Amino acid sequence: MKKRLSIRVLVVLVFTLARIVHAQTTVNVDCSGSNLQAFHTITAALNTLDLVGPNTITVSGTCQENVALVQRDRLTIQAAAGHVATIENAAAPPVSTLYIAGSHNIVLSNLVIQGGSPAMYVSDSSSAILMQSCTVQNSLADGLDMDMESQLVIQDSTIKNNSAAGVVIANESQLLLGTYPTQRIRITGNGFGGGGNGSGGLEIDGSQVQLNFGVLTVDGNAGAGISMDGGRLQLYGGDANTPGVIENNNVGLSMSDAASATLWSAFRIHNNGSTGISVGGASSVTLVSTVDAEGHNAVTTIDGHSTVGLVLSGSSAAQIYGPHVISRNGSADADPGSRGGISMAGASLTIGSGTLVDSNVGPGIRLLVKSDLTMFDMVVSNNTEEGVIETNLSGGGFYDPLTFSGNGGGSLVCDALSVAYGDAARIHGVDCKNITNSAGQRPSVRLSKTH
Repeated sequence: MKKRLSIRVLVVLVFTLARIVHAQTTVNVDCSGSNLQAFHTITAALNTLDLVGPNTITVSGTCQENVALVQRDRLTIQAAAGHVATIENAAAPPVSTLYIAGSHNIVLSNLVIQGGSPAMYVSDSSSAILMQSCTVQNSLADGLDMDMESQLVIQDSTIKNNSAAGVVIANESQLLLGTYPTQRIRITGNGFGGGGNGSGGLEIDGSQVQLNFGVLTVDGNAGAGISMDGGRLQLYGGDANTPGVIENNNVGLSMSDAASATLWSAFRIHNNGSTGISVGGASSVTLVSTVDAEGHNAVTTIDGHSTVGLVLSGSSAAQIYGPHVISRNGSADADPGSRGGISMAGASLTIGSGTLVDSNVGPGIRLLVKSDLTMFDMVVSNNTEEGVIETNLSGGGFYDPLTFSGNGGGSLVCDALSVAYGDAARIHGVDCKNITNSAGQRPSVRLSKTH
């Protein structure tokens, strides 16, 4: 009986000690050195904490150090309430200012992570990493790098003024941008110093990125606002009055190597150098409109590009459904063979349900070599050249209702090697030798539900 009692006491003692070991530990870091009761570096504080957590480090001041979180779990690094704390590279030559490897359940809050090469690096299958109300800036390479199947959530943060790319995500990693609507994530001013892995805002290599609520602004980057070399992009946009924004970059969205992107709801793709969206290498982009909470159409607008709004090439495809607007692209100085609203070469496009292609310099839609177009229930108007022009073994299916008006050339023009069918014969101003005069059946388009 005494032996059983002793064992019972021992078990209770073991579980009590286990609870003590894993109790929340909170430590303070004052990098100014004025608080003698606090640690003076984050690294010194980390060296006193177990790897399992939960642990919290509250930081004040500017910490000139390079912080490594390796094989850690349940750790929060945060600024003091109402303040912002800074972690700044101290290594020469510079290395990662903040390095996270093989770690899980990490929270970074109200921090400025700056300098380094890159400023922040998440690797080695790290997961459940949350960065909220942070700024990643002034790196001598990329701002934020992710690889090796890592996972990161970014809320209400800015990645800016890094010499190379703003964000690079590779090797089947996952990035989630935004988890509530009243925030803004901005990727701006990156890529003007060289080095690193690129010069764009967000660069995706064989990985997955999802945006919620249209809280993203990608602007003023030296390269593409968003570029994809494979991978998947799911962008859930904003309301009509608060769209997601991709503007003033070298290119808006660039896709290659069988990449896939879907843009739901409202986005403004504006004034991105020569091209709004460039899709190549067997990639696919889909634009889907919705109706916002105030009953307004939430759509994508592609406008203000010097050569073309949307270009499709190399066995790529696009699906554009809803009252999206492709307008005021092209210029008098642009290549006459490629300028306009939409240009296609060896590609496929299905477009309709209220889309407007309007006021572009050049044709509204240009089909070059062996391209395929299906269009229905839309307007092509006020473009300086043809509404639609087909060349070099291209084919187009045209289904009422269609409106062509105010275009500088014919509404629909085909060369001798291209064909038109469906309701093409009903279009006013059609000039096609190979045309099927009988009306066709309007295509049935099924759209996935927005989540």
